[in-house]
Amino acid sequence: MIRRAALLLALLLPMAAVAEEAGALRTEAGVVARDGAAAGAVVWLHPHYTEGPPPEAPAFMARLAARGWDLWRYDRPPGGPVPPASPLTAWVDPLAEGTAALRAQGYARVVLVGESRGAFLALAALRVPGLADAVALAAPAAHGRRADRQSRALADFAAALDRAAPDSVRRIALLLFDNDGWDPDPTARAALFRAAVARLGWDALLVDRPAAPTGHGGVQEPEFDAIFGACLSDFLEGRSAACP
Repeated sequence: MIRRAALLLALLLPMAAVAEEAGALRTEAGVVARDGAAAGAVVWLHPHYTEGPPPEAPAFMARLAARGWDLWRYDRPPGGPVPPASPLTAWVDPLAEGTAALRAQGYARVVLVGESRGAFLALAALRVPGLADAVALAAPAAHGRRADRQSRALADFAAALDRAAPDSVRRIALLLFDNDGWDPDPTARAALFRAAVARLGWDALLVDRPAAPTGHGGVQEPEFDAIFGACLSDFLEGRSAACP
């Protein structure tokens, strides 16, 4: 994960004493929002958590900060039920309003990076036209690991792709990891993703169960940044990207 002290000292000076806001979004600690002067705004959507501060962003996002992107985040409270009791829809509108506010502040490009429940929230938000320029979905999950929820998890994943607006994003990355107990069927999800991006005309990057890293939190592992950090950052920026 990003080590804030090193990131702020090396990449994000001058520092702000208070987080800036754009609707429900706020800057990462210490970030001075540069609006139109920045390369863009990259928004972190964290996983589910039960106590303490919201989880930190994965290390590869520091690469975007080094390229002139401002780091923002969309924090949610800890805990809460899983679908069908809480289908994440209540968080979609504030996210979309936040990305629109970033545009209004002058950001030319907006990228979303979500992990686990944060990724599923970004997936659900693809129904909103003009949501972002690019989205990265790392191990999207929102239904827990119970066997009786697995079919619903896959159906909701497919339904979110079916509802996606063609002009919600231009580029989308899906990151799936081996030994992910929250993934109901990675083979099926990869196939649904391929079919959806072909129908919607999006540029796509699929990292499909690489040898390393593994596990539900694979995007947070140092190996992920070492192997995929540069190419994923290139893809999100709209550059030619050749991932392993």
